[in-house]
Amino acid sequence: MMSDWPFQPALQISAIRLFQTEIPFQLSFNHATQQRAAVTGIVLQLTSACGRHGFGEVLPRPYVSGETDASVLAALGEVVLPALAGRCFASVGAVRHYLGNFYQQHLALAPTASCVRTAVDLALLDLAGQCLQQPLARLLADGPVHALSETGITAPLQAEVLQYSGTYGLGDAALQRRYQQAYQALDLQAFKLKVGVNLDAELALLRTLQQAHLQASWRVDANGAWSLTQARAAIPQLLALGVQSIEQPLAASDKAGYLALFAEFGDAVPLMLDESFCRWSDLDYLLNAGFQPALNLRVSKCGGILSTLALATQARQHGLLYQLGAQVGETVILTRAGQLVAAMLGDCRYHEGAFGDYLLSHDLQQPSLRFGAQGVLTTEALQSEPGLALHIDPAVLNDCSRHCDSWFVGGIHG
Repeated sequence: MMSDWPFQPALQISAIRLFQTEIPFQLSFNHATQQRAAVTGIVLQLTSACGRHGFGEVLPRPYVSGETDASVLAALGEVVLPALAGRCFASVGAVRHYLGNFYQQHLALAPTASCVRTAVDLALLDLAGQCLQQPLARLLADGPVHALSETGITAPLQAEVLQYSGTYGLGDAALQRRYQQAYQALDLQAFKLKVGVNLDAELALLRTLQQAHLQASWRVDANGAWSLTQARAAIPQLLALGVQSIEQPLAASDKAGYLALFAEFGDAVPLMLDESFCRWSDLDYLLNAGFQPALNLRVSKCGGILSTLALATQARQHGLLYQLGAQVGETVILTRAGQLVAAMLGDCRYHEGAFGDYLLSHDLQQPSLRFGAQGVLTTEALQSEPGLALHIDPAVLNDCSRHCDSWFVGGIHG
């Protein structure tokens, strides 16, 4: 068993800044339940007594985790951050223990407040790496508290290169052409198509896009917009077109519908849960019935890096397929966190996100972190740079912030 990583001196949280952010998109992005021309989010900056900074980011969505920007800001500002200001951690193991017992540390929080935990998880782990001047991948792979030790992973990263998918949202022909031109220029090899509004039109669009991307694989995502009857009608037609995964066909609340759908189609195609899955207990009714759902692992909704790795470990133990997911409009912070998770796992079926300033009008660092030709993004920085390998531009962060609160040692809040 490897030794823990001690901080010398102890890591003390000396200052905290909490930003409400809004960043316009280069192109609008729509799906069956949402239309977006910009992304709103929350960025947490933790500063240590030695002057290092760590960053976390969340994009709360009520239809995913039940949280909103307002609820996350209130939970962080009233419960978590006042208690975190001035707190000392002796080692990475102490950081891991705090995050592993996060809801016990903050009893006023509901255990469903996953975005609250994610913000702190990312910022504190990034800060730990910055203070030790070590890549976070190394800190998580070393030591007695490695989340994936039972799976036999001992190297910091299992993948040196990740290949990302493109996503086609809903929209008019002109918008679809702009996305198509961009994706063709990048020669992407895998795509997800948003569906759930007009099946005939979506099937026609899929056929057209398959001709535009002849070698690509295809998945669809209904974002919970179908009824059971609509899903039963749509899935056979999508399978006939070679679709390899059906994501969130029904509303998260329709458990009876999911049981019926898995009974009918669970052996024919992976049925991927997204809005239906934030924590392992969300799967109990399906696993108890003998079904094997596929899982969309999105760091923001799953409680952070450590929780997402733990969920992947459980998925492996149950033989479940999973992919790295992303929320529309993630900046470099969540992109790096997702990239780290996927690289440590090494076996995500698909990788989503890493759009950077292909989608955002500006990212929080320059150059923006985004995939390149054929969707490829290397993990080199995660192996060589401290923490999450972030280079946040404070001027850009301030410019895209609508509001900022601060906490300092001694409890001063402004």
